[in-house]
Amino acid sequence: MSTLAPALEPPDTARTAAGLPHRFQPAARARGAGLLVAVHGVRRNAAEQWDAFADHARRAGCHLLVPCFDAQSYPDYQRLGRPQRGQRADLALIALVDQLAAEHGFDAADLCLFGHSGGAQFVHRFVMAHPHRVRRYALSAAGWYTFPDETLAYPMGTGALPESFPRFESVRYLSVPGRVFVGEREHRQSPLLRRGEMVDAAQGRDRRDRARRWVGAMGAAARTHGVSAALDLIELPGAAHSFRGLVQRTALASRVVDYLFLGDGASSDRPQCSEHNHVVQPCA
Repeated sequence: MSTLAPALEPPDTARTAAGLPHRFQPAARARGAGLLVAVHGVRRNAAEQWDAFADHARRAGCHLLVPCFDAQSYPDYQRLGRPQRGQRADLALIALVDQLAAEHGFDAADLCLFGHSGGAQFVHRFVMAHPHRVRRYALSAAGWYTFPDETLAYPMGTGALPESFPRFESVRYLSVPGRVFVGEREHRQSPLLRRGEMVDAAQGRDRRDRARRWVGAMGAAARTHGVSAALDLIELPGAAHSFRGLVQRTALASRVVDYLFLGDGASSDRPQCSEHNHVVQPCA
């Protein structure tokens, strides 16, 4: 038994399996239950993910898995783990899910994924690399994105992938339903946001602009490939970047679980606030 303090506490509920520290909550009724995987940001705040989703997972009747990609073994986890940059985070998660599926009887190729910030980077790239394993996914406030553009080298685009990576099949990953959440106040600059003239020009100057551009680009790519657009964007009024703040102010965790497992029906405990669905154009 192993734990990575303080990211996963208390230690008696954390385990290391398949080389990856994690916490797992089985569904009350395992038969037919899905799996929610919630992925932390670059601060490795896995405990916040656990606290936010544990009750909602019980409500939805799903299993909950919160992995912790430690900085020493997985320094490049947001980009899945490229050669010479630590271990492959996507393969570690797959091995862990396969092991838990064998123990608890759920479908390892029917995942529902959520990620916040750096975790959102990991999740959307995992979907691109392994779309056959994902039922649907939700992202919150990624700092930047891999665009569906084979003329751009990975991780800016889907071209020039590392040799060890699987081929990113556009038709398959564009068909996976997804939802992007971003705070309305994400136009404010953050010291954790990757910046630079080239990045800003290609992706936008802030997380809100980048989310709009990426959702638009994914929609345009879906139309080009004859795929029904499967991705939408919700801007959360008055919200900024803090995961804890998004959970407390906008009921983000409840919204995510409702989307992934319960459809879009409102939860009785959800604060009332407006939200905006955007269909935007891809960046030039």
